[in-house]
Amino acid sequence: MPSKKKVPVKRMFLLSAIIGLLIAFGYEPLHGILSDTLLKKVNISPWEDITASVILGIFYLGLLIYLFVMMNLSLFASGILKHMVTQMRCKEILPPGFHMKKMGGYSNSYSNILKIFDLFIHSFLNVKQDKDKFKSSLGKYLDPSLHKEIEQRGINEIYVGGKKKTATIFFSDIRGFTSYTENSEPEKVVMMLNEYFTIATKAIQKNRGRVNKYIGDAVMAVFEEAPKYIDYLDADKAILSALDIQVQFAMKLKEWQQKDPALNIGLGIGLARGEIITGNMGSEERLEYTVIGDTVNFASRLCGTALHGQIIISEEVYNQVESLVEVDSLPPVEVKGKSGFHNVYSVKTRKMLI
Repeated sequence: MPSKKKVPVKRMFLLSAIIGLLIAFGYEPLHGILSDTLLKKVNISPWEDITASVILGIFYLGLLIYLFVMMNLSLFASGILKHMVTQMRCKEILPPGFHMKKMGGYSNSYSNILKIFDLFIHSFLNVKQDKDKFKSSLGKYLDPSLHKEIEQRGINEIYVGGKKKTATIFFSDIRGFTSYTENSEPEKVVMMLNEYFTIATKAIQKNRGRVNKYIGDAVMAVFEEAPKYIDYLDADKAILSALDIQVQFAMKLKEWQQKDPALNIGLGIGLARGEIITGNMGSEERLEYTVIGDTVNFASRLCGTALHGQIIISEEVYNQVESLVEVDSLPPVEVKGKSGFHNVYSVKTRKMLI
């Protein structure tokens, strides 16, 4: 902390007094001229002469006070500006090459203030550009709904932990893709994956789902129960997404096979509904927003049993959309990690609503 400097009041007052005396000294010739010429011609009375002298005296006194106050304000403003610049340099707000004009008058102080103000505006615009660039880049790595949710939270609301929710979990996986990649060029593999991920992501987001992650050639998405939408059924939205993705994938597969007739891959999808835990998982140093729980594992297992073109759903999903879809009942399956056998269904189509 820099030491405080005392304002030289005595010196300022002495300087102001000298200036006042010089002004007063210059008043007498002026007074003589006025008395000998102008005042006699207009016949000014002694009382009017005294009044004029008093008014001029008040003017001189006001000028003296004005000079005294302004000089003190100049020193005061210079001291504040120097202290502000020192603190800003300590906190690395000002750039290393920043220099101020020497203090010593209003013009220099004014120029320095304008210079700092311009620097603030420039820094603000740079920060805004960096923020917009970061938000744009972050939006490509996070689902839009998750991105918006994180932005709305306060800095102290980002915590490690999760909440229980009811949701439909979506898993899709490309059959035969792993063996295909072994004998294919990496650039071609990445291109195919990106085209498929684009199809899946758009279909999921269109139906208010959230892509949670890409796992190799698999997609995991979450359709949470949303009470604020009266006509919203998370299982129905997940099935609509799955049907859309299967249709678009079949069309895209024909394009790929025209370029590579030996291509033999397919897409299987599994859906399960139930309670999940969603939130920030990891450590305080690195977090990942994800979902876990038995429902997630079940959806992954169902996806693993789905053949090319199939959409396999659990009984919990079917119970919510029974009147909306046409399905084929499949033999009960025994799923690793879950006891007993479970009823599952293969979705044929969604019924038209009248």
